[in-house]
Amino acid sequence: MGDDREDNLGPRLGKVENDEIEIEFVDVDDGPAAAEEPAPSTDLAAVADEPADEDEVAKLQAELDRVRDVYLRKLAEFDNFRKRVEREREESRRFGAEDFIRDLLPVIDNFERALQHTNDESGAFRQGVEMIAKQLGDTLARRGVVEINPIGQIFDPERHEAVQRVEDPSQPPGTVSAVMAKGYMAGDRLLRPAIVGVTVAVQGRGDAAGGDS
Repeated sequence: MGDDREDNLGPRLGKVENDEIEIEFVDVDDGPAAAEEPAPSTDLAAVADEPADEDEVAKLQAELDRVRDVYLRKLAEFDNFRKRVEREREESRRFGAEDFIRDLLPVIDNFERALQHTNDESGAFRQGVEMIAKQLGDTLARRGVVEINPIGQIFDPERHEAVQRVEDPSQPPGTVSAVMAKGYMAGDRLLRPAIVGVTVAVQGRGDAAGGDS
């Protein structure tokens, strides 16, 4: 019986040995199902980023609100400062005019006293008016006002206003030969230019000289 078993298995084993056996190795990690399935760590990271973005937006909004509040407060403070400066400037201008008028009141009083002696022939009236004029000049000088009396000076268009042409051969052309109204300056500012007459070349002088020769 043992021999019959060997006879029956012999050809069968021989056939197996002669046939080619193909073995296919399959990588289970590279399959389509594995490629489509996302990694758990990636999902956790995406979920963790959402609260962080909301916190950042909230911080930025809070900072924006703070900056806007500071800006509005500074704007209000600047507006109050501007109004206060304008009010102080107006008060200073008004009080300065009041002080100046107060300084002129004694001058007005003296003018009224002088007018009471208009019929005096002793010369007291003229002397009184001259004293008042000096008092007025001193009052203006204390305020920093300087008069411009350019008689005999060269005409300056920045400080003088010419309203008359004067033919005066004794003075060179462009000389102030008459002052109709004195000018005044306050520091470096011109309050009023001097109203003057300016000499010009005498007409016909050149023709006369040519005829004599």
